[in-house]
Amino acid sequence: MKHFLSAFFLLSFLFCSYPIKKQEMIEGDKVFLSAQENDPAYACNEEALVLTRKGKLDLAEAKWDDCIQKFPSQLYVHLNRLHFYYVLDEYEVFKKKVEASSPNRNSPIYNQLLQFLHDHLRWEERVVLLDGLLRVKGWELYASEELAKYYFQQGNIPFSEAYWNQILEINPFHEEALFGMIEIQTQKEKWHTVLDYAKSISIAAKKNREFHYFLVKANFELGRYAEALKWIDSALPSEKSQISFLEVWRDCLLLSKDDPSWAPLLPYYRKAVSQGYSVPESVFFPTSDRSGKELRRTIRAGRQ
Repeated sequence: MKHFLSAFFLLSFLFCSYPIKKQEMIEGDKVFLSAQENDPAYACNEEALVLTRKGKLDLAEAKWDDCIQKFPSQLYVHLNRLHFYYVLDEYEVFKKKVEASSPNRNSPIYNQLLQFLHDHLRWEERVVLLDGLLRVKGWELYASEELAKYYFQQGNIPFSEAYWNQILEINPFHEEALFGMIEIQTQKEKWHTVLDYAKSISIAAKKNREFHYFLVKANFELGRYAEALKWIDSALPSEKSQISFLEVWRDCLLLSKDDPSWAPLLPYYRKAVSQGYSVPESVFFPTSDRSGKELRRTIRAGRQ
């Protein structure tokens, strides 16, 4: 009898390809979605959930695939299958299934899936899905862009940079990728590289014309004040009203002119104040008194 039980447990172990330690996590998971009884996929979804929560994970995996095949347009079925693999840390298995299904870029269900995950802040699951879609023809640019933005927000600059570069290898004048890379290079203070990307943006930009700050900032940091001032002249009023732009504009004048006039900056400064900026005018703009001279001396010292 003991030998029989031992053999039984051994066979049970052999036919379960997922780690038992995940079972408790799955049993208490509140993210899986149930459906209303009158929903066409209700029975299939419930059966898959029961198998999942009982720890019959291989059977559950097969059932989730079955539900997807029978009810491909049911959002909650797709969400549950994704969450199943996410909880089990079986990301690669899920990605291969996405790749095999090869959804069209305009697939309603996959776009709904991405939007749902975004709206419900399920970022890590969204990354798993995007990684899978990255392997599907037609999704490469979108998936790379979304992943680049995600990793940038997470502070993972090397990953973000890698995804932006993937896009630029396909399309060297991709607007979002150029803006993404220029932000990264600005953070790194690689000013010559910033200028290279900024010049490309000046050609490629269609949606967002507020790229002049990067040209002004890079030229300022490189000591090219006259060039920086030229780019300031061609910036849009909306960009000139941004505090970061006003600061570098002010500093450019401080370092290039002995007695700079603040008149060109005042309308944009006042617009920034109307939008909530609280630094007083007397503080933001150095005067010709001792405090102003000291500020100019400090800025110049920092440039040496």
